[in-house]
Parts: sequence; C-alpha cells; structure tokens
Amino acid sequence: MKVARGWLRAAAAVLAIFAIGHTLGTASPRVTQGPREATVFAAMQGFRFPVMGFTRSYWDFYRGFAITVGVLQAIVAIVAWQAGTLAARDPRAARPLAVTVLAACIALMFLSAQFFFAAPIVVAAAAAAAAATAVWQLGRVEASTPSAGSPAG
Repeated sequence: MKVARGWLRAAAAVLAIFAIGHTLGTASPRVTQGPREATVFAAMQGFRFPVMGFTRSYWDFYRGFAITVGVLQAIVAIVAWQAGTLAARDPRAARPLAVTVLAACIALMFLSAQFFFAAPIVVAAAAAAAAATAVWQLGRVEASTPSAGSPAG
C-alpha cells in the first residue's frame, strides 16, 4: 500500500533527523553553562570505579549511552524505511513492524517529555504521528482484505 509506505518513510526521515540531531548534539559535550557545569563534567570524568572487570567513569557511561541512543534511533529509522518498502508489497506483513515502530516512537515521545526538552518531544511526536497514520492505513487494508482461510481468499 503506497499511502502507508509514504507515512512509514516520513517516520523514517523524521527518525533519521532525530538520530543525526542527537548524535551531533552529544558528539562533543562542552561546558556552556559555566563553572558549575565544568565541575560536574570533571567529577563525572574523574571518578573511576570497577565494573565487571573494567574500570569506568560516569562520563564513560554518559558518553556510551549517548552514542548507543543515536545508534538505536538510526536502527528504528531503518526499520521504519524497510516497513514502508514491505507495506507496498505486503501490507499485512508490514503491520507488525509498523506497530513496533509506532511503539518506539511513543516511548521516545514520553521519555523525551519526562527527561528532556521541546525539540526531542516535537520530533518524537511527529514520528509517532506518521507511524500511527501508517498503522491505521495498514489496518484499513487488512480489514478489507479477505484472510487466506476465507472462501474469497
């Protein structure tokens, strides 16, 4: 279904922008808020402790999780794009992937609202809206398509 494909590709594009923005925004954290922030950064970098055979700092976890989030956002964008491709050929098979993308977008939206600021909330909401529209479109196709076990199918 071409309409659902378009909405899933729109969600993929928004999610790719989200991933790029997140990655660029966290790529090289620098002090912008003054000496108190510099003190926090120094404390995070300076306090090292053993974890499962490795010595890490809070800064290592902060940076590692920031990079991990960017990678996972990119993967969700790729899955959304692939679901869009599948939706054009086999809407019924694409729906579970589209629902998964929608769930990820809704989770990103709520987590952004809880812990972050307007930009990620708006971007996640836009991706969720596009994914929700695709899921709705795919549901309409599924409802109008006879199942394989029915006399018409």
